[in-house]
Amino acid sequence: QWLLECFSQVDADRDGRLTCPEALLLFDRLNIYDTSGKIHDMVQRAVEGSGLLDWEGFLSLYRTISTRQDLVVLLKKYSEGKDFLTAAELAQFLEKEQKVEDCGRDQCQDIIAHCEPREDYMLNGWLGLDGFTNYLLSHHGDVFDSSHHAVHQDMTLPLSHYYIATSHNTYLQGDQLLSESSVDMYAWVLQSGCRCVELDCWDGPEGEPIVYHGYTLTSRVYFRDVIDVIDRYAFINNSYPVILCLENHCSLDQQRKMALYLTQILAGKLEVPPLS
Repeated sequence: QWLLECFSQVDADRDGRLTCPEALLLFDRLNIYDTSGKIHDMVQRAVEGSGLLDWEGFLSLYRTISTRQDLVVLLKKYSEGKDFLTAAELAQFLEKEQKVEDCGRDQCQDIIAHCEPREDYMLNGWLGLDGFTNYLLSHHGDVFDSSHHAVHQDMTLPLSHYYIATSHNTYLQGDQLLSESSVDMYAWVLQSGCRCVELDCWDGPEGEPIVYHGYTLTSRVYFRDVIDVIDRYAFINNSYPVILCLENHCSLDQQRKMALYLTQILAGKLEVPPLS
């Protein structure tokens, strides 16, 4: 449907047929670039006679140009020369080429159901070339181990055993010299998976500590507001500990104010080791 809409957009006189320049424009819009002149020659041959290319002619030409011959070779190899893979042949391909272990019939049928565009092939449990291409471009064919989308490591070890997703100058919305600071950045990075955020703390007006990039023209936010946002958003999408990296430039009086806010706002969420 999307391809047909693209075809219609370049069909200037709306007669369902493209001139050679219109066909070349369409391929360009589809990000199929012609640097060697081959596509131009193929279009020229396709429009010989009438000088126009209809939808079926374009679709045939598009498939010829976009089909990856290496995938054709792979499909033919495992299908014993057929134009499709059965579930058993797909399992053989997955085990030998993709190194999928314990590949069962249900897994292959699921791939066919999700990737095969031809209804007759899908009903027969076959995966044709288009479906095979769809599979390799889908998450089913991803080199990434799908079991790793969820936490699979031992998460009971000390913090020093892990790489920790960390945000630098968390409060900044842009560059480190002139940009705006915002407490919203803490909400955003915490919900995106960061488990370590930075607060550059300085003495502020009226005894209130502030967070900003010192000795620059970046704007300021109040330390108390930052801690309040961290309290609300730290564990919405993630239950693992959050480290507050405090770059402390405050006087003793405002450090006491910082400690007060940390203990009052975070309360039971704050890990306070016993004094030895």
